[in-house]
Amino acid sequence: MAWSSIRSALEALIGRRRADRELAEEIRHHLDLETEYRIDQGEAPKDARQTAIRAFGNTTRVAEEVRDERGGSRIESVLKDLAFAIRSLRRDAGLTTIVVLALGVGIGAATALFAVVRSALLTPLPYENPAGIVTVWSAWKDVDRTWLSYDEYEAWQAEIPAFASIALFASGAVNLTGGDQPERVRSAQVGADLFRVLGVTPIRGRGFTEDEDRPGGPAVAVISHELWSRRFGADPAIVGGTIEVNGASASLLGVLPPGFKLPLDFGADGATDVYLPLATDAAQQGAVPGPAMNPGGGSHNFYAVARLAPGATAAQADAQLRERVAGFVRDNIYTAAFGFRAFTIPVDDLVSGEVRQPLLVLLGAVGIVLLIACANVAGLLLVRGERRRRELAVRTALGAGQARLVRLLFIETGVLAAAGAVAGIVIAWLTVAAIRQLGMTSLPRVAEARIDPLLLGVALLIATLTAILTGILPSLQVRQLDPADELRESGHRASAGKGRLRWRQTLVTAEIALAVVLVTGAGLLVRTVRNLLALDPGFDPRGVLTMRLSTPSTWYGDSAAVAGFWNTLTAEVGRIPGVRSVGAVRLLPLATDMGDWGMAVEGYTPPPNQGTPGDWQIVTPGGLEAMGYRLLEGRLLDSGDDLNGPLAMVVNRTFVDRYLGGRSALGTRVLIGSSLGLAAPPYHIVGVVEDVHHNTLKSTIKPGFYVTVAQFARAPGSTIRSLSLAIRTDGDPKALIAPVRNVVRQVDPRLPISEIRTMEEIVGASIAAPHFAMRLLSSFGIIALGLAAIGIFGIVSHAVAVRRQEFGIRAALGAPPIELLRAGLWPGLRQTAAGIAIGTALALGLTGLLSRVLEGVSPTDPLTFVAVILLTGLVAFIASFLPAVRAARVPPGSVLRGD
Repeated sequence: MAWSSIRSALEALIGRRRADRELAEEIRHHLDLETEYRIDQGEAPKDARQTAIRAFGNTTRVAEEVRDERGGSRIESVLKDLAFAIRSLRRDAGLTTIVVLALGVGIGAATALFAVVRSALLTPLPYENPAGIVTVWSAWKDVDRTWLSYDEYEAWQAEIPAFASIALFASGAVNLTGGDQPERVRSAQVGADLFRVLGVTPIRGRGFTEDEDRPGGPAVAVISHELWSRRFGADPAIVGGTIEVNGASASLLGVLPPGFKLPLDFGADGATDVYLPLATDAAQQGAVPGPAMNPGGGSHNFYAVARLAPGATAAQADAQLRERVAGFVRDNIYTAAFGFRAFTIPVDDLVSGEVRQPLLVLLGAVGIVLLIACANVAGLLLVRGERRRRELAVRTALGAGQARLVRLLFIETGVLAAAGAVAGIVIAWLTVAAIRQLGMTSLPRVAEARIDPLLLGVALLIATLTAILTGILPSLQVRQLDPADELRESGHRASAGKGRLRWRQTLVTAEIALAVVLVTGAGLLVRTVRNLLALDPGFDPRGVLTMRLSTPSTWYGDSAAVAGFWNTLTAEVGRIPGVRSVGAVRLLPLATDMGDWGMAVEGYTPPPNQGTPGDWQIVTPGGLEAMGYRLLEGRLLDSGDDLNGPLAMVVNRTFVDRYLGGRSALGTRVLIGSSLGLAAPPYHIVGVVEDVHHNTLKSTIKPGFYVTVAQFARAPGSTIRSLSLAIRTDGDPKALIAPVRNVVRQVDPRLPISEIRTMEEIVGASIAAPHFAMRLLSSFGIIALGLAAIGIFGIVSHAVAVRRQEFGIRAALGAPPIELLRAGLWPGLRQTAAGIAIGTALALGLTGLLSRVLEGVSPTDPLTFVAVILLTGLVAFIASFLPAVRAARVPPGSVLRGD
């Protein structure tokens, strides 16, 4: 229809009442004139009027023809059908409610998951051309991925042509002081090139210069847009001024764009707020200046990010790194036994790689839920269509064409889909809010999911597709409609032809098959999460509250002051009612990756060109007890292991197995960072604890050692300023947050607290991806089973209604109720068996897509498949049983009287 025709139709429609009045007046005026003419010709007034009317013709038909000529009748007709559809659906309120809810669940689930997928996978990272950015990593035997050394940074920068530029950074935290409310925020020390490598420019001020990024350089800082807005009220005058970091002034050079994050900032720990210069060089890092390298590569302390050269790929960079590492092995910089590797990970894969497959699987799952909902709605509409065959036959007999009836049915499904879309948008909004509230924000970028106008458009598009899908089958009923046959029999029939019944049976079979696929996937993920939670992390996370504090050098000048603060704080916190034990640790297990430190172990000689590394954990007395570490031998660290006491060390089981080879560990001397026999005092092993999974629940356990903050300051001489306070209680650990805050404020009101979490939350966040997939897929499975149950209920109810006369006659002939019940159950059980068989075959082929997120369970796990078959069969039996009971209770007298 051309626009001019549409405009004419709309104008006609808008002025319809006025035009109708004018048309009626014109017709009446014409008849009056004709009547007067005929009276003048000698006819009686009454006869003259009737003659005039007969000569004019059917006034209603003429009026309709005039309306057609001026346009608008088609739109008016559609509006009438729309009004009729709404009235008709309101009269069938029960079925309408079920259909709207089914569509709402399908549309809402699809829209919500698309919001998550768009946020996590489709939204570009906040960098210029992120496809050209990679992160660079090192790895060796038993270490799958770790930091770069300064030597490696210089070598890769000089000798890897695929890298246009490479920059280093390290993460940490600082105290923002100088205001009424001190605040602890995440920080990063970054090379001057980092912002240029990532392609980000401060929106105010500037980044760091080479001169500022040097040892002993000026105290300068760049902050995030979020910190600028939150703490400084987005005051532009603050740029160029000073802020106080860890009690010392620093010039604020610039503010980064909103939403900017470092590649490692997309997890649960949140974004970096303060950026400081890395301010290091080869001399400070003990590295060989230039592309040459120390044996073993030196200390690995830095994250690295590189911009690929134009036309280069990550695969080319990896090949060049392999070739260069092979050269270093030939030069004995790395030994072959060490197994050193260098490799890249595209920044997109680093951020979203872990969740990409689970989200794509869930996107497919939600599509299945939507298909089940459409099949269910189509089945319900087919039932409704059966009840309306007489109405449609009457309409056909009165002249309505098939096109008009099909349009009416599609309008009805459109109304249902529109109502379903409204319900779906509400469900999607609630689902996204629930995802954010249920702690799923530890998944990269999931917290950024929003329902916005684009998502509303997606919901409407999905609703349109569902209207088309659900309207096709009911519209086909019209083509099979025989008005004469329907009008002769419909007063007595409540049945359908076998062909129409077969359509419904096919839909129910498909629903069951798809439900089996979803429930099987959910079952595998439930077992995966149970297996992960059953893994022994090596400590007891129950009842442990943690929070992060730091003692800046401005206020705590030496290690004695730092140790004194922690002694005072833990003693005061220990007096809070309900506290069972308290201490502090450098890094919390499963929250932060831990690196290793070179050692010399008495009686152990490493292979040539290999070191004796050990994961190093620094604690206060009571820290191991508060974390629930299990003592295997000897004792844990206590208050006697202070600055003046003998150096005491606790090691883990793997340390003993690898370095002591069955010897007793107690009393063994260990030197941190050097070789035995030098002037530095060695530690003596005083205890052995169970292995702890630190980096991930599935990571390989490495040798590890534990020493106190005070003694680590003596040997090797490093003062650890940031620790996590760990408080164990028998009650609710979160109930201790306020009392502990008060104690910290009393001990030192200048120190902010951050990262307040329970250890159970940390353990839960470490398995966030499979947990997230399990929750959603389980929800989809339950929804699918519910929809399939509704479908089975409908098909059995319909079959019982169709065979009511048969059941009545058989009852009259003496058939026992159990036989009639069995006959009533059969249609539902037959469709269920077919659906389970097809669904099981589909699940065997599709569950392999979950293999990357499964743990301790096979994609074809027989136990899961058997459980799903039994569960689906039980649900189907319950759904079939209730309507089948009606078959056993058909009163034969009323049926025979009806005949």
